[in-house]
Amino acid sequence: MSLVDLSRQSLALQQFIQDQTLSPATFNSAICHQDEMYLFALANHGIPDRAAIRYYFNGRRILDTVRQILTWHFEDLSQISSFLDFASGYGRLTRFLVQEISPENIWISDIYAEAVQFQIEQFQVRGIVSTTDPDDYFLQQQFDCILACSFFSHLPQSTFLSWLKKLYSLLSPQGILMFSVHDRALLPPHLAISPSDLLFIPNSESRTLDVNEYGTTYVGETFVANCLNTLSQGEAVYSRIPLGICRYQDLYLVTRTPQKSLSSLQFSHHPQGKIERCELTEAGNLILTGWVSEINPNSQLEAILVLINGTLIPKGLLSLQPGSDEGQWSWSYHVNLEDATQESIILIKAVNSQGLEWVFETTTIGMLLETYKTQVGD
Repeated sequence: MSLVDLSRQSLALQQFIQDQTLSPATFNSAICHQDEMYLFALANHGIPDRAAIRYYFNGRRILDTVRQILTWHFEDLSQISSFLDFASGYGRLTRFLVQEISPENIWISDIYAEAVQFQIEQFQVRGIVSTTDPDDYFLQQQFDCILACSFFSHLPQSTFLSWLKKLYSLLSPQGILMFSVHDRALLPPHLAISPSDLLFIPNSESRTLDVNEYGTTYVGETFVANCLNTLSQGEAVYSRIPLGICRYQDLYLVTRTPQKSLSSLQFSHHPQGKIERCELTEAGNLILTGWVSEINPNSQLEAILVLINGTLIPKGLLSLQPGSDEGQWSWSYHVNLEDATQESIILIKAVNSQGLEWVFETTTIGMLLETYKTQVGD
């Protein structure tokens, strides 16, 4: 199975892996050339290394979310004997998850047989090829955790309930089901949702799946609650985390019996932001400006950090000003580049008080300046 050619990883990509993975030495960076999530990033970013960094970073953000839930529910990830990543694609999350949970305790499942085989070979996890019809999906195994990330956000009403029922039936007594949806709040203003609280649009980023079976779905909480009540005859207990996946899709947590109150989770979102300007003065000072948002009620922005060739710059001057939107801040950061060159690798990130990060850029200083097209004198 052919891979994206990352054999000559750029120093920027190496630096990102070094900074953002639990064990850089054992991190498997292999990406299948058919991986639609990578191809989507490549279409947006154009350059393979930059696309790979965005692809990995989204996997890392999903891992941070999953880890928070599992640590809250099980206290220790070693208590998890069986984890199913359903509709797992080509392993955007798996490559991070195997550094947290033993691969022998991880099952992955996808409609693409080649995606399942790729993950079995690359990550030594257990694989199950999925089916179009949930009635044809046969499993005897029960799971302590089931994750269906960005799966129900694509289903028509005819299969939404049946797939939810199937996954719920695979939960162990102490297990937890996590799945994400496009909430109705994300609906474009020109679209209206049906009285059933679901809208399905036959359109998606998939290049091969039937858009009538895998499109784009928006649902309200009323629809999800009714589904869970119907499939479990009132047994299922659920909680909803608005914008719980990458500050976009809502995340639902479902158990068979009442568990801990969601208020005890104290869930934290990642910060999020953008660089808007980059200036290099004649004196060799790099001036970065941009914005960052922090929406957690129990957290705050801790720092903007700049690393050059893997070394944290300790003497940068940070300025923060409240933005026009609640929770959003304008920031500027002045740093003396000293011995850095145009080929030096710069990594810029925001960190909140919960330790969650947003990586603005990982690239060469020269590429950073070229990207933001601003160079001034003192």
